[in-house]
Amino acid sequence: MRITITDTEFQALQKILVQKDTTLYNRLNEEFKKSILSCTPKKIKATTKANNAKRKKSRNAITNAVNLLRFEDKKITVYSVAKTAEISYNTAKQYRDFILAQ
Repeated sequence: MRITITDTEFQALQKILVQKDTTLYNRLNEEFKKSILSCTPKKIKATTKANNAKRKKSRNAITNAVNLLRFEDKKITVYSVAKTAEISYNTAKQYRDFILAQ
C-alpha cells in the first residue's frame, strides 16, 4: 500500500514512532530514503513517455469508436464509446468533452 503524506505529517509520525517502536521508525526511514532515491530523472522521463503513449492510444481508440458509431448510426455516449473502443468507462469519462465534440 502506498500513501502520500506531507513533510509535516512524516515528521509527526517519526516523533511518535521514535517514542514507541524504534524498529518501525527505522523501517519508515529506510522506505522514505528508497522512495527519494527511486525518483531519478530517467525514471520520470520514462514514466512521462509511457503515460503520453497510453493517452495517445486511448484517444485513437476513442476516435475510431466514435467514427464507427457514427457510421452505424448509433447514439454516441461515453458508455457506448467505452464499450466500442474496449476501454474502461473511467478512461472514456476523462475524454467526455472530446467525445461530445466529435
